[in-house]
Amino acid sequence: MIEAMEPIKHLALETYNITLNRELFINQWAQERLAFGEPLWLFLSDRLEPNNIFNFFIPLSGIFSQEMLLHLLSVLTLASTLNSFEKWIYPEIRPLWFLREQFANNKLTVKPTVALQSYQLSCETSGGLPCAHSMIFTVFVLILAAHIFIYLWDRFVAWHSPWYRCVMYPAIIGLVVSMWLSRLYLATEFLHQCILGSYFGFRAVNAFEVNIKYLFSRPRAYAVPAVCFLGAFAGSVYFIKLHFDMDPHWSVRQAFKWCPEPTYMRHEASPIFALVRDLGNLMGLALASPLFDLEAKESTFWRRCRVLGTLEFVNYGLRVATVKQYGRFAFLSYEFSRNVFHSLALVKYVPNFY
Repeated sequence: MIEAMEPIKHLALETYNITLNRELFINQWAQERLAFGEPLWLFLSDRLEPNNIFNFFIPLSGIFSQEMLLHLLSVLTLASTLNSFEKWIYPEIRPLWFLREQFANNKLTVKPTVALQSYQLSCETSGGLPCAHSMIFTVFVLILAAHIFIYLWDRFVAWHSPWYRCVMYPAIIGLVVSMWLSRLYLATEFLHQCILGSYFGFRAVNAFEVNIKYLFSRPRAYAVPAVCFLGAFAGSVYFIKLHFDMDPHWSVRQAFKWCPEPTYMRHEASPIFALVRDLGNLMGLALASPLFDLEAKESTFWRRCRVLGTLEFVNYGLRVATVKQYGRFAFLSYEFSRNVFHSLALVKYVPNFY
């Protein structure tokens, strides 16, 4: 049976490598033909990365609506957790890693005819599939567009025209495709990783909306153990990989191996940091459960600005003060606690000051 599977395994691996080699030309095309938009691509990948969305754009949405903030934080946290677990369990290679591995492989007689430029933002330390930027940005844009559309629909009769809906859909697609082009231009992802990232994000939004009553009605006694189970599962994956002689930190080692300047790499992009961030945000939501019982008080715009601004100023200070000199355990424990505090304060305690 095992011998019969070998040809199939070899064919699948060969097909996969051919596909990646073909997709390298798409990254090369993006760098050659889209250089005029480099400031935009750098802005999208840098300013709209998942960490900035969690630490800046979600709190900013609370200035306009606490309901929007809760919606964004809950769906984005679930989608980001799904993304982090996939990359933690099976990280996929990135374009620059794959290309340089091809050139370094002495067994290959024919080398790739592709040349890709590396940027500071190209030094990612997690796997490529699914693209976190595409997945989180897609979810963010979809939810934000839905809230804006409903707000305008309720206040302006002219917005009932189907013409506005026809304009909104291409705008959403254009924004998502722009993020894809940003990742392709920086050679951080293959095209299929961007497409699947957005697809998984869309499916995550759909699954959340279908089950929103069930998820928001879960009591704390149910939600907290569920998050603890996910944490235990993440830890078990680490030891399972060690048992099967698989490197749990493969993606980080690839980044150190092929990044031209190690100082370009950020700890915020590592798979373990992403897991801790997402589990911390989930624990904050779990401690605030059931989410249906949370009150959304009415208040003035400027009061919301002051309250949320104070919280984010404190959160920024805590991020800057992250302990990095006392070992990995202290660092991850601190980051987990900070994210628990941040998400719990956003959804439960901040509204009390409105």
